[in-house]
Amino acid sequence: MNSTEPYSDTYFRQSFAPWGSPPTPVIPQWYIISNWTVSLPRELCNASPNAEMRYIGDLDRFWEHRSEPLSSQERRAVMRLVRTQGLPPPNQVVIPAGADTERLLQWPLTVRTRNCMRQAFWHPLRKILEEPVLRILEEPLTVRQLMMVQNFGIVSLVDLMCVAEAAIAHESAKQMSGLMPTTSSTSPLSVPLKESTARWDSAIALLEELLKAAQEFRGATTLADALSSNLAELAHVTGVEEQSDRILISDLTQGPNLAEEAIRTLRDFWDRQSPAARSVIEQRILAHKPATLRAIASESSVTRERIRQIQKKVEHTLNASNGTGPKIAVIANLMRPGLDAIATESELERQIKTVFPSPTIDRVDQANSNDQPETSQVTDPVVVLAQSLLKKELGYVCRDGICLNKTALAVVQDLKQSARSIRDNEGIVDELALQAHLTDDSWVQDWQLLIDACGLHRLNGQLSLRDSVKARIKAAILSIGCPATKEEIAELCGLTLERVTSYLSSISGVVRADKKRWGLKEWIDDEYEGIPAEIIQRIEEDGGATRLERLLEELPRMFGVAASSVEAYAKSARFQINDSYVSLADPSSIVLRPLEDVVHGRTADGLPYWKFKVESRYFNGYSVVGLPHEIAKALGCEPDGRLRVPVLSPEGCKPVSVSWPLSSLTGATLGYLSDPLRLLNAHHGETMHLVLEGCGSVSLRRLVGFPEETATRFQKSDGSPDRATELLERMKRRRRGI
Repeated sequence: MNSTEPYSDTYFRQSFAPWGSPPTPVIPQWYIISNWTVSLPRELCNASPNAEMRYIGDLDRFWEHRSEPLSSQERRAVMRLVRTQGLPPPNQVVIPAGADTERLLQWPLTVRTRNCMRQAFWHPLRKILEEPVLRILEEPLTVRQLMMVQNFGIVSLVDLMCVAEAAIAHESAKQMSGLMPTTSSTSPLSVPLKESTARWDSAIALLEELLKAAQEFRGATTLADALSSNLAELAHVTGVEEQSDRILISDLTQGPNLAEEAIRTLRDFWDRQSPAARSVIEQRILAHKPATLRAIASESSVTRERIRQIQKKVEHTLNASNGTGPKIAVIANLMRPGLDAIATESELERQIKTVFPSPTIDRVDQANSNDQPETSQVTDPVVVLAQSLLKKELGYVCRDGICLNKTALAVVQDLKQSARSIRDNEGIVDELALQAHLTDDSWVQDWQLLIDACGLHRLNGQLSLRDSVKARIKAAILSIGCPATKEEIAELCGLTLERVTSYLSSISGVVRADKKRWGLKEWIDDEYEGIPAEIIQRIEEDGGATRLERLLEELPRMFGVAASSVEAYAKSARFQINDSYVSLADPSSIVLRPLEDVVHGRTADGLPYWKFKVESRYFNGYSVVGLPHEIAKALGCEPDGRLRVPVLSPEGCKPVSVSWPLSSLTGATLGYLSDPLRLLNAHHGETMHLVLEGCGSVSLRRLVGFPEETATRFQKSDGSPDRATELLERMKRRRRGI
């Protein structure tokens, strides 16, 4: 074997040097993992000129850019740093069980460390017999046991830990290479032959057969090529499938798995934390509903600022080293291929708890009234921390119970933009059109989860950007699939009939099919726009006048309206009938009566007023119908017009509205009364007076507010009102108007 060939004696000496020399670690791995972001002393920052050294975590790659051993000044700087961070946990394993102490004493340790170890392994009385008391370590050698050895201090501990890590790493590399058997006498940690050795021999023989087959028939030239092949298929073809099934992986492996190593490292991290830091981790980092800084500060008897600093430091440490170095990152990488891009939060948590089960531990609570401490079962906070770090490392974003990885997040973002681009005015989205925007059909199987993640609503089987009244009504119509009555729509969408009635006419694309039914515009050949509009449509079709007979036959048949209603509208002020032909009337030909004939009286100061009964529906936005056209005209409203009229009394209320549709059978309307009626504390059935104040303004008053309102210009000799004379005078004026 060439002297420079890997794992030769020369290579062994180069790879396994005393502490302070390359490539033996500069500082034990425990300090690197546990204090990743702690700043380095100035001497160590400048120790490797070709690499930036700022934190303890950077010492992990110290020898990548330097080949000279540490100087005495740099050694002292390392020891100062170690003393500042304190000893590792007492149960930290330095030498694993099964180590050969005789081989261990051949390590390149300092004289002081070797003497201390010799004193620990050999009892003085047995030296005479030259028989070691402890030849093979039956239990692992921990920090606590070493520090109990006489003259063994922190310098010897660092020396032993760094050299042991180099030895174990070197030995593991040799065993994995297959160039040195596990029981080699040159091994620094030579251990007795284990039961798994025979199984390893048979496993290696099987693997060798599979590698030969992969090389000869699959074109594999490297181990990576072979691993990318279907080894299970090769095992079946070569006839070793049954043999490979009998070899259990658990019989070939030993020591803790990745999850156990992560938990062990996290537990060391947890054990080093102060009570205040543990409280911050439990109540601020891990809690679903984090406690306030004030609450934790009160429990820990420190300031809120101190709690904030502790939290920042803990989070920085966990983020910098992921709490366990690469272990949780490796676990996350191994889990990702088996996880879906979209998952429910409960399913993701179940997968995480499969890796890190949630055991309970006993916690001693405060003493009860009998001064007896009580214990309770709580979830191990270290395991909860591991679960939290793994969930973060997996990179899922969870919202409303749905978790998405980065790929799914991009798909959801594209779907959101597509949904906004194809929605209608009410926010309804065509589901098939949206599904067509998926670039990969494999996402269809997670369609409902994607919809939930996009925040879309499913209303009566239709997708919508928002859950609004208009969207519900339109979704109900789409779900029915044909023109439907307001009652049918209201029942399906779960709204009151009044709300459906008030919104139907304002929904885009929804029109009346007839008097009772509503549907989408594309479903209806002839949209029903009301009897007046239908009459006007036929007048225009027939060149300015249409036969009354046609209207009375066609409109009831097409739209389900009564013939009497058609005739009544044809006789309204909007139309005129000559020789059984209906045409549009000229608004200028409308004859109005004198105002005095339509008002109910005058106030003491001579202002005309018109009375109406208050109804409960006026408070809900309904208008008063039957307002005389003469009053509408006096307030400035023209035929087929609408205007807002200021209200002088009660003060501070909004204007009322006056509308004069010529096709109405009930006359003009007075609306927006809810505001003044509420200010007057009006109630149902009460008589209210609309007073024309002049200059296009009005006031609303009660009857009791007019002490002289019953006074008229016609009185008897005794001063009492002469109602008969007044009525006769009005009839005369009306006749003259006709």
